[in-house]
Amino acid sequence: MTDEIIKSIVSQSYSFAKEQFIIHWPYIIGFFVFIIAGVILQIIMLRSGGDSKLPAFFNRLVGSFTYSIFFLIQLSISYWVFGAQVIDDVWFTLFGIISFPVTGFFLCAIGFWYY
Repeated sequence: MTDEIIKSIVSQSYSFAKEQFIIHWPYIIGFFVFIIAGVILQIIMLRSGGDSKLPAFFNRLVGSFTYSIFFLIQLSISYWVFGAQVIDDVWFTLFGIISFPVTGFFLCAIGFWYY
């Protein structure tokens, strides 16, 4: 019974997200273009040898979005492979533990974070 409830919630969440994307797609795409442009600008500024960087809130924004993307990728793949049993605190903790260093490595590898 718990599996059916989880499947229902996941299905409703997916439908809601899809519906919201259809309604607000220009704003969502514009926001991601803004973020990607900021990431490219930061990489260019850091590689030019200057001390100029974008504000800390932007770095936190990019870090949190990257972390969320890696977390959701892991959750989606695990849900597809193992089913509803991955919707659990233990799995979420494991995904968070894995996503944190992967995010740091990825952002350092592309040159966005310099530390």
